[in-house]
Amino acid sequence: MHKQVVLWTKFHENNGERHGFRTFVPPKIISSQISNLHDPCHAFQDHMIPNMAQDPSTSIVHSHEQPVALHYSFRNLMEPLLVLFNKAASMVLRNKDFYIAYSIPGGVYGYFKDYPVNAQELEQIASRIHQIIGRSDNFRHQVLPAEKIRRYFEHTNRGDIIQLLESNPENEHITGLRLAQINGFGEMLVNHVQENHDKLKQFRLLPFREGFFLVADPDFFTRAMPSGGEQSKYFAYFEEAEDTMKHLGISNFAELNDVIRQQRLPEFIKLAEAWQARRITQIADDIAGHHQQPRLIFIAGPTSSGKTTTANRLKIELQVMKKEVLILSLDNYYLPHSVIPDDPNTGLKNFELITALDLELFRNNINDLMAGKAVNLPKYHFDGQGAIPEEKATRITDTTFVIVEGIHGLNPDLWKDMVDVDSYRLYVSALSTLNIHDHLPLSTSDHRLIRRLVRDHLFRGYSFNETIKRWPDVMRNEYQSIFPFQESAHAILNSALIYEPAVFSHYAPAVALPEKAEDEQIREEVNRLNRILSLLIPIDPKDIPPTSILREFIGGSSFQYS
Repeated sequence: MHKQVVLWTKFHENNGERHGFRTFVPPKIISSQISNLHDPCHAFQDHMIPNMAQDPSTSIVHSHEQPVALHYSFRNLMEPLLVLFNKAASMVLRNKDFYIAYSIPGGVYGYFKDYPVNAQELEQIASRIHQIIGRSDNFRHQVLPAEKIRRYFEHTNRGDIIQLLESNPENEHITGLRLAQINGFGEMLVNHVQENHDKLKQFRLLPFREGFFLVADPDFFTRAMPSGGEQSKYFAYFEEAEDTMKHLGISNFAELNDVIRQQRLPEFIKLAEAWQARRITQIADDIAGHHQQPRLIFIAGPTSSGKTTTANRLKIELQVMKKEVLILSLDNYYLPHSVIPDDPNTGLKNFELITALDLELFRNNINDLMAGKAVNLPKYHFDGQGAIPEEKATRITDTTFVIVEGIHGLNPDLWKDMVDVDSYRLYVSALSTLNIHDHLPLSTSDHRLIRRLVRDHLFRGYSFNETIKRWPDVMRNEYQSIFPFQESAHAILNSALIYEPAVFSHYAPAVALPEKAEDEQIREEVNRLNRILSLLIPIDPKDIPPTSILREFIGGSSFQYS
């Protein structure tokens, strides 16, 4: 059986407003319009590449329903816009290659290679896009075997896609690749392009430094990006991550495959891990030397960011400085399942809401600990019964650092009626800057979903069916209750490791089994993720150190997770 591949663009998981810690202004909650970003899918016209119309291996896909995990996805706005940008940029700046580097709130950041595009040229590109949208030109959407994809992009001089297809010997057998075209200009994607011309009209193309912001959701962008990006901590760390990847010589799937194929992987893993370890050391130094002398350290971030491993590694760094440290996990404050309401859309318990936590107990515990009292801290056993107090009480000194980790670590609702103690806030997320090809970054949300699928399967007793069904709740909560507070952090840690998607390629065949999907929507989502990972040469995890953040998801860590 041939493998199938679907590629898709990395979009925003980084949206929020700036808030101080002690006096928070209530955030603008992301409106219910998130769930209305997508209209029902439009069927694509039955057009084909010339000379392929009679080939039975070439097919047109019509999609009328979105996978369940994508209801809150940004994909249906951004991917068609990227295809349109490719067309318009090719018309305005002929023979100028561009690169989509990573996501920003509401869109993506990109630049032209070796060419500082100016505002006037970007205005011309934007005008061309508006013309195409105004004509309501339809996309041609085809599913093609790898050889025909390669031939198409040889003709259009897309060396990045040719390199991708040739970097893994198994790629020659891949089927299911998508070619999305608009007026003869094509992009390789991994899922259906579902253009909605009315919604695409709101896009913005903005100059930024020597590149540009391509924004599909201007309201989101304006609300989330401080001063249009210049003061965004999140964007700054994306830039830092991309610079590091360029220095290491890997920026896309093809280059990672080259490292694996050339047997340079063990050394590369050491470099990637050392870079991340150095950043954690820098954060520990900043905490210890901070002028406010904070005793509370809050680690927050979206699901599957590696917060627990980060807390443990930060603890070690502080202990090296002869500091006493206590770690508290917000997971231990979950309420009994019986009092957590069902989500009206999925019928499942929504564990992503901050109201699923026993906030009163948490605040009382922190207040008592800081007052020097003995506290029987709760322990949650993932059995739905709620937390049980530990038999042995915990007491700390007035110099002990308390690290609190959990998805809601920066949410101001956590702090009502709490003791007035200086804090340090750390935001952790997997800021992937690894591209599938030059115009298609790996989505940060896909990166975390794959992490969660593997961890849930190996350690939490959840099948991929349940993980995928819960993903809409996860993403909705992140937009409403996590991303809005990221800019209030003192520091941001990128937990993504450049090589890790190839590690998950090793695990995927045993974790995500389309034949065991509960329905067609879940099956499509599983196939899509497997197709992405199938582009990579699988990595055996034996060379990954036991302190790696990646071990939180695949096992073999020297840290205890409970």
